[in-house]
Amino acid sequence: MKVAIGIDIGGTKIRGGLVRDDGKVLRISEVPTHATNGGKAVMERIMALIDELGIAHACGIGVGATGQIGLSGQILSATSTFPAWAGIALRDELATRYGLPVQVVNDVQAMALGEQHYGSGRGIADFVCLALGTGVGGAIVSAGKLVRGANGAAGEIGHLTHRHGGRLCPCGKSGCLEAYVSGRALAERFYETYGIHKTASTILQEAQSGDPAAQAMRDEFVDDLSSGIASLATLLNPRKIIVGGGIAQSLAPFLPIIGQQVVRQLSHAAALTFSVELSELRDESMLLGAASLVFS
Repeated sequence: MKVAIGIDIGGTKIRGGLVRDDGKVLRISEVPTHATNGGKAVMERIMALIDELGIAHACGIGVGATGQIGLSGQILSATSTFPAWAGIALRDELATRYGLPVQVVNDVQAMALGEQHYGSGRGIADFVCLALGTGVGGAIVSAGKLVRGANGAAGEIGHLTHRHGGRLCPCGKSGCLEAYVSGRALAERFYETYGIHKTASTILQEAQSGDPAAQAMRDEFVDDLSSGIASLATLLNPRKIIVGGGIAQSLAPFLPIIGQQVVRQLSHAAALTFSVELSELRDESMLLGAASLVFS
C-alpha cells in the first residue's frame, strides 16, 4: 500500500499528513503559515513540516496551495496578504530538496480531488466544488478529470461577475460573486445594515434560531448564492455542487433551500440529477486531495 505526503497551504496555517492510498491519514501535523513574513519564509516552514513528517516511506509529495498555481507547479499570483508568494517554483524547489515526485495544484482543486477519490464525489464524473470561507473558491471535475484550463487557473468561481458595477471585491474588481457570498461579504453587509460586527457563522446560526435581522441577511445571501450556483450549473451541467470551506457547516441547514432555488432556475435537462451537498471530508478534503495527486 502506497503512502504519500499531502500538504495543504492556507493563509493562516499549513497542514501536512502522511496519507495511505486508501485515504487513511496515518499522521498529521500543522504549523502557522505566517504569510506576512514572505514566500521564502513560508517555504522554510513547509520544508520543516515535511521533515517532521518524514519522507522515508513516502512515494511522493502532493501540495494544495493558496493562490493561482501554474501547470508546472509555480505560484502565478497570490493575494496581498501573502507577499512574495507569487513567482515561487514550488514543485521544483520541493522536488530538488527531497528527490521525490511532487505535484502541485491550488487548494480548492485539491479539495475536488479529495472529494473525487474519498468523499462526496466518488463515482461522480461531473461535479463542482465550492469553497465558502473568507473568500470563495471553486474547482471543476468534468468527465472524471480535474479541469485546470490553459494555465492552471480554471475554476475561479468567486470572480465571476455577479452584478455589473456591484460591490467591491478584494481582488479590486466590482460585482464579483465573492463580494456577495463569502463569509467576509456576509459580515460586511450585516455591519453596513445594522452597525453591528458579527462573524458570518454567527449570523447564519442566529438566522437558524429565528433572529429577524440575521434571517434578512441570510435570505439575501441565499438568493445570491443560489443565483451564482444556477449560473454554474447551467454552464457546466454538473451532477452535484459540493460545498465546503469555513462557513459550510453553518450554511448546512440552508442547503436544501439553496438546492430548491437553484433547480427552479435550471432547464429540465440540467435539473434532472442535480443536487447541492455538503462536503463529507470537511477539513481533510484538501489534504487527502493533495496526497492523491501522487497516487494518480
